[in-house]
Amino acid sequence: MKSGIPSVIVKLDIEKAYDHMNWDALFYLMERMGFGEKWRRWMKFCVSTVRFSVLLNGSPVGFFGITWGLRQGDSLSLLFVSYWEQLLYIRTVMIFFETITGLKVNIGKSEIVPMGVVGGLDTLAGVLGCNVGRLPMIYLGMPFGAYFKDPSIWNPIIEKMEKKVFGWKRLYLSKGGRLTLLKSTLSSLSTYFLSLFIIPPVVADRLERIQRNFLWGSFEESFKYPLVAWNKVCWPVEARGLGIRRFGLFNQALLGKWLWRFGSETNNL
Repeated sequence: MKSGIPSVIVKLDIEKAYDHMNWDALFYLMERMGFGEKWRRWMKFCVSTVRFSVLLNGSPVGFFGITWGLRQGDSLSLLFVSYWEQLLYIRTVMIFFETITGLKVNIGKSEIVPMGVVGGLDTLAGVLGCNVGRLPMIYLGMPFGAYFKDPSIWNPIIEKMEKKVFGWKRLYLSKGGRLTLLKSTLSSLSTYFLSLFIIPPVVADRLERIQRNFLWGSFEESFKYPLVAWNKVCWPVEARGLGIRRFGLFNQALLGKWLWRFGSETNNL
């Protein structure tokens, strides 16, 4: 993206790859397509180190590995293409891929995304038969191609939180019920983003304002004054607060955990 070379991203969606994918066929195809040995080892490590557990009476019992299939959301379907002639090659590979592995590329969910000024984009999309997308796009739950400090990447989190509150405001909830929903659901909606991006102060203030209004039952059509200052509400329970997490502090803790793991877990990818 920084080089300025016109290219496209091809995002392919594989139907039912989680339980149909043959690993030998996958790595053979990657080798024939020119992926280096080091890259193939990385991908093999990603798909072969998965462990699953079965819940028995509500408790996990043991862990077991797999020898077939991919996890949902494995990032093996994002291809960067610089020359449009390669799309024909990719289309041919997709046909052989479907024949050999028994899988099917879901064209309806696949996209071709331009990077820079790309001419004849509709023609390129017609070669693969997929849709045309735009950057930034959501990939593995993250905004791909967006500036990490841009407040707009938090819009999906704000919309989810407002949608939850809109559905709950028609319920007759006590203060205890509102607090339970706030701590169990509203505070958890942003955890994934908080562990990856630095939250802008303006976004943190807006999310906390949504939580504060919901706790005290204040909406656009019926405003209610808060009974206690918000900073006191967020104090720990031991300090006579309600133990609600502040987004800024929680964000620092989650990002700091990556630094701790980087220094302590030397054997992980």
